[in-house]
Amino acid sequence: MDDGLSYKDHEVGENTGIKTEGDKEESTERIEQVPAISDILRDGAPPEYIPILVISFILCIIVICLFVRAVDQHRKHFTKNTLQGLCTLGIILTFPVYTVMYYSGIIVPKAMAKVTFIAETYEAISLVFFLRLLFTYLGGKKETVGKLKGSHVALANPPICCLVCLPHIRFGRCYMRVHEIFILQLFVCQLVLGYIDLLIGIDNSHGHPASLVEEKYSHYFHGFILFSLLLAIYGLGGIYHAAEEQLKRYHIFTKFILYKAFVTVAKLEELVVAFTVSKLDAKYKVNLKQGAIPGELRIHMWCYFLVVVEASILFPFLLNAYSVKDYPGVVHRTSKDIEDAAPMNDEAVEEKSDCVMFPAVENKNGGTDKTEL
Repeated sequence: MDDGLSYKDHEVGENTGIKTEGDKEESTERIEQVPAISDILRDGAPPEYIPILVISFILCIIVICLFVRAVDQHRKHFTKNTLQGLCTLGIILTFPVYTVMYYSGIIVPKAMAKVTFIAETYEAISLVFFLRLLFTYLGGKKETVGKLKGSHVALANPPICCLVCLPHIRFGRCYMRVHEIFILQLFVCQLVLGYIDLLIGIDNSHGHPASLVEEKYSHYFHGFILFSLLLAIYGLGGIYHAAEEQLKRYHIFTKFILYKAFVTVAKLEELVVAFTVSKLDAKYKVNLKQGAIPGELRIHMWCYFLVVVEASILFPFLLNAYSVKDYPGVVHRTSKDIEDAAPMNDEAVEEKSDCVMFPAVENKNGGTDKTEL
């Protein structure tokens, strides 16, 4: 026989566990794709790994503490506005969920696919909370339909707002139901397709490379989920624009941008960073692999860290947007109101004490006089 191995020899080698040199390199490469935390501690990690862990941990604690404080503030209004309070806290909880999940992905690289699935699924649920919050601002779902029934609404809503040629239609129950379905379908698509994609990712992380068919369907899943997200945004935008005048005082646009812009950036950030790094790698031939963490996983780690940082920066602004001022009956006190309600100083108290009121004395006309000293 020649120096090389025949097909039969390859087959025997696979059956008996005897691997060629190429098989060993391929197997090692598969294992290094997603190292366990024990491999990182044993073989080392990039120099930024420990600082990223420490900084992310501090930011997670800050976000959690801010959320607990927000819960305490909104809890006081739960008695009369339970649904509004739950929807508000459900939207606010999106940031702590992303922060904790992505920090967990940094600690345990093998769990990156799982934590991403959890965060994105909860994000789909929070969009339902946002819809219900709009209804509570308008007095309820039935009241919303009653107030808006018969009004003219445009079909050119984000993300297809540039299509101004679309006609206007009348608002009714059918319009409301269709747009509600547009919003609810995101949770179903994210749960089903995201779970299937998660199973493919788990299979790949255990050393089994994805086939071309699996990668193809994974791309299809991501594309369909993105389309589902855009459809949900369209449904929410249609209901908002129909009641834009009634919702003006609640600053809905600011609320939605702060909440949705962060989620969108979190989804696109990995693509942008990976594309930029690949271009730099092709130009400068930089080896990103450090210790047990290969270059691709190192990019994921940096993306997860950036999401944690962005969440901690934007979270205080989100809490300010979803404040307790939106509850019915809560009056926002200005600085002048606070100043007027402040206790009197010593001079004012002394000046008031100089005026002594004597008991009322009946006068000649039958009335009463009060004498001041």
